[in-house]
Amino acid sequence: MESRNRFLLLRSALLTSVGGVAAGATPALAEVSQICSAWNVDRAIEVLTPAGETAVCEVRYRKPDEGAADAILWRASNSVAFCVEKAKELASRLTAAGFDCRDGKLAESDEPSSEQALPDPAGSEASADVADERDDQPGALALQAASPLPSGGLPYKRLSNGSDTKFHVAGYADATFEVVSSMGDMATSFSTARFNPAFLFQHKELVLLEAEAEISVDDDGETEVELEYAQADLFIHDNLTLVLGQFLSPVGQFQERLHPSWINRMADAPPGFGHDGVQPTSELGIMARGGISIGGSLVTYAVAIGNGPTVAHEGGVVFEASGADDNSNKAVSGRLGFLPVPYLEVGGSFLVGDVSGVADEMDAAPDPMSALPPSSANVTLWGADAAYTRGAWDVRAEYLNATRDTIATSFAGSSGVEVLPELNLEAWYAQIAFSLSGVTSHPVLQKFEPAVRYGEYDVNGLDELAEEAAERRIDVGVNYWIAPSIVARGVVGWRDFTARPVGEPSSETRYSLQFAYGF
Repeated sequence: MESRNRFLLLRSALLTSVGGVAAGATPALAEVSQICSAWNVDRAIEVLTPAGETAVCEVRYRKPDEGAADAILWRASNSVAFCVEKAKELASRLTAAGFDCRDGKLAESDEPSSEQALPDPAGSEASADVADERDDQPGALALQAASPLPSGGLPYKRLSNGSDTKFHVAGYADATFEVVSSMGDMATSFSTARFNPAFLFQHKELVLLEAEAEISVDDDGETEVELEYAQADLFIHDNLTLVLGQFLSPVGQFQERLHPSWINRMADAPPGFGHDGVQPTSELGIMARGGISIGGSLVTYAVAIGNGPTVAHEGGVVFEASGADDNSNKAVSGRLGFLPVPYLEVGGSFLVGDVSGVADEMDAAPDPMSALPPSSANVTLWGADAAYTRGAWDVRAEYLNATRDTIATSFAGSSGVEVLPELNLEAWYAQIAFSLSGVTSHPVLQKFEPAVRYGEYDVNGLDELAEEAAERRIDVGVNYWIAPSIVARGVVGWRDFTARPVGEPSSETRYSLQFAYGF
C-alpha cells in the first residue's frame, strides 16, 4: 500500500497527528547522529544505546521544528549494526527527498519520546531484532519518516484506537497589502483576504473524500464563496487511484501543486496561470492517476475525462469546471511525469475538447435579421514543465499553449452571432528560490528565502482579451519562514502590458506584502 500513501503525500493539505505510546526519557549514548536539513527545518537521526535496557540499540527520529515528539522508529535486542543500517536507510530516504544530511546533533528536546517501532518494510530482518510492532500500516510510518513535506502533508495513519475512519480539517489563508505605481499615480489597498478550508475524510485505505472552499472578500466588500474542488479518491490498486467529482486539473504543475499561497513563492500566480489564464484550474468528471517504478526512476500519469472548457463572456475560453457540458463531446486531458531521481521531475500535459458558441449573451443586443447560427470549435492545449527541488534550491519552469479554432458565437459587445477568428493563448514562467538555510546556520538569517520569477502571457486573435491580459512580468521577492507552514513575504513586480491601447497605462510597478499560512 506504499504507493497509496505516496498519493496522499501529494495532497499537501492532508495533515495528520500520529498517536503513540509515551515513554519517559532514558539516559542513552548516541553512537551515530546525523542532521538532515531542508525547507528551513532540521531533522535528526540518532542511534542510541540505552543504559540499563534490554535493547542494545534504538533509532530515534526527531523533528523539533515541526512540533513533533521524538519517535523511536526501530529497536534491536541483538545487534547495534541493525540500528546503524536502519539509520543509514532513513538518511538515504531523506536525501532522495531533497534533504542534505551531515554528521551532527540537535539540542535535546524537553518532550518525551513517542515510541513507535517501525517494522522492516522489506521484512528481511529477524523479528527478534524489532520490538513493539504496533503500526498496523507498515508503509505509512516509513513514508512519514522520509516525507519531502516537512511543513505538513503527512500520510494518513490509522489512529491508535484502531478506528477505520479519520476526519481532518486542513487548508490555508492569506492577507495581502499592495502598493501600485503607474504613470506617476500611486494606489494602496489591502487587496485580498482569503480563507480556504479543506475537509478530508478517509475510510481505511479504500476511499478518501476531500473538498476545499475559498472564502474571500471582493472589491465591493461582499463575501464570496467558491468551490475549489470536491472529489472522491478511490484506491483501486497500488498504481491506480480513481478520482470522481470536481478536481484540480492535472494539466501542468502550478494549479494542482503550487497555488496555495503559503506554498507559492510569490504573492500571486504567474501571468496566464491564474483563474482567468490559459492553465486549466479544475475539471468536473473522472480521472485515473498513479505512478509506476521503472528501475530507479518513477513515471507518474493522470488522465481525466470531463465537461471541459467553455466559451467566455468576451469570446475567449474558460478553463474551469462547469456543472453542465455545452456539447456532446467530452474533453480529455492529462499529464505524464518522469522522475529520473526524486528531486528532479519533467512532465508533459495536454487537453483536447470542444466548445460551443451561444446564440445570445446577456450584454449582447441580438440582431433579429441575422441568420448565422452558433457553431462549435475545437480547443487543443499542450504544455511542458520541469522542477528541481533539492536542499535549499527550488527551481521551476512551465509552458502552456492553447488554441481555439474559429467559432460563431455572440459575446459581450456583439450584435448577435458573429464569427471570431482563431485564438491562440501562450503562457510560460521560470522561477528560482533559494533558502539561506543552505549557506548559514544563523537562527534568523536561515529563515530567509529570496526568489525571482519571470513570466509572459501572450494573446493572439482577440484584441479585447489581449488588451486586458497580455503582459510581461518580473517578480523579485523575499520569503521569511516564521514556521514551516507560516510565511511573511515582500514582492516587487514590474509589469509591462504588451497590448494596451495608446493612452492607457502600459506598465506598472507593484509592491506586495503578504502573510500566509497553512494548517
